[in-house]
Amino acid sequence: MDSRLTTTAAHTDINMQQAPIPVSIVMCTYNGAPWVAQQLDTILAQTYPLLEIVVQDDRSTDDTWQILQRYALQHSLIRLLRHADDAPHDVNANFLSAMLQAKGELIAFADQDDLWEPDKIAR
Repeated sequence: MDSRLTTTAAHTDINMQQAPIPVSIVMCTYNGAPWVAQQLDTILAQTYPLLEIVVQDDRSTDDTWQILQRYALQHSLIRLLRHADDAPHDVNANFLSAMLQAKGELIAFADQDDLWEPDKIAR
């Protein structure tokens, strides 16, 4: 038997037994009521186990915040953040602020109007 094949097989078995790497999803929202529920559904349907979903709202003036609150009540993975002041923040500052709150070893960024395939994070 080729020793390289044995080593490769043993290495594969070890990797399959390791705990998944903790992944945080970071999503920022602003007036995303038409899309945010569907996007959260696709994130929650991921085949890879997620550590958390951090959603930071930039003081939306539509129903985005209410939709987010409903989802957070139903799904303990979702952690909501909202800027304390009424001044709008640019998208980069919003994502940076949310990213700094994430606890995962890896962070995946989501836009409020994306739709993810169920294996997006697993890939």
